[in-house]
Amino acid sequence: MSGKAALVIGTAVILVFGAAVAFGLNATHGMPFADRKTVKAAFDEVGGLIEGDDVRIASSRVGYVDDIRIEHGRAVAVLKIDDETTKIYRDATATTASVGARSALGQKFVDLDPGSPAAGELPPGKVIPKHKTLGAHEITELFNVFDRRTREAAGSTLRQFGGGLAGHQRDLHDLLATAPSMLPALGTVSDSLAARDGADLTAMLASADRLASRFTGREREIANLTRQLGSTMDAVAADGGSRVAEILYRSPRALDEATTALNALSGPLADTESAMRTLRPGARALGAATDDLRGVFREGVEPLRKVPAVAAEATPAVADLTGVMTDARPLASQLVDTGSDAAVPLSVLTPYRGEISTFFTRAASALSQGDAAGNWLRIYLVPRSESVSGTAPVKDPTVSGNPYPGPGEAGDDSASMPGEGGGR
Repeated sequence: MSGKAALVIGTAVILVFGAAVAFGLNATHGMPFADRKTVKAAFDEVGGLIEGDDVRIASSRVGYVDDIRIEHGRAVAVLKIDDETTKIYRDATATTASVGARSALGQKFVDLDPGSPAAGELPPGKVIPKHKTLGAHEITELFNVFDRRTREAAGSTLRQFGGGLAGHQRDLHDLLATAPSMLPALGTVSDSLAARDGADLTAMLASADRLASRFTGREREIANLTRQLGSTMDAVAADGGSRVAEILYRSPRALDEATTALNALSGPLADTESAMRTLRPGARALGAATDDLRGVFREGVEPLRKVPAVAAEATPAVADLTGVMTDARPLASQLVDTGSDAAVPLSVLTPYRGEISTFFTRAASALSQGDAAGNWLRIYLVPRSESVSGTAPVKDPTVSGNPYPGPGEAGDDSASMPGEGGGR
């Protein structure tokens, strides 16, 4: 190969390589030298949006960001639409142009909603106003509203959550597989919560708020309780949980024995119930008499204070009485014998107790009065027919008395003459 041919081939290779590089650098802008439509959109915040980022409609790429400039104190993105036939209308909604993330690396794109034909086509050079666009919001910026401690705790929670999901792909798959069957039940629960315009849910949340307010100021106590609970659970899990397993193994038999014991207590408890019902009236009466009983105790203090003095004075008499009882002890048996011997005569005289009483009453009356001479008893002889008829075996027809009246008949059967009103 001649030197001239080598120079031509080398030049051609360099030109092709340069064209490839230029084409690659402009690949994000579509086909070179193609006619494009220009649309401008104003944003409050464009975030990490840069020139060359995609413009998408319904997630399909339709162009690229040609330029980002500041106009009248606002950020304006110049959008190049590859196809001039793509129509952009006046009614770009409040979220018509928004900046979103295209990948986890933070690449952005402009999501453009062209609007509706009824609003008319957007005039050339007309800027979609910022009140109809949604600026870029980095998800990491949302965490800036929290303090450092909260951000660290949130990061730790996310890391632990991710670590907890590791190795549970099968469980997560099963959860997602059963989710469709759970959705109807979830819908039923949602309908129940939304009943009566959510009044029940509102009441529940208000109750939860009141419950949460009860814990205000007791965070330290709750933390201590949580630590104690952790210690308790650690103790329960000691020895690999063997102790708990043994307890659970023995629990059925222990429960059976407890059931038998409780059944055996049914009878005594029933008796106790009956006893308590029987005691209830007395308890109520005692309760009603509490005031009176309290008064008795209060008023009894003074008499009780006098008891020691009375007891001290009674001590000699009790001592003397002790001697008397000792001396009288030999007479006790004799008195018992005398009472036994007197039982028969007393049983005979018992029917005449009225007459005996009358005799002693009249005797007392006769002896109660005396005269000036000092005579207290006078005896008068009153002769009657019985004095004569009693010596002869002839009954006096004029006498109606019974010389041997029975018990209680002496007053009625006393000797009387006819016409005296005393006989029968």
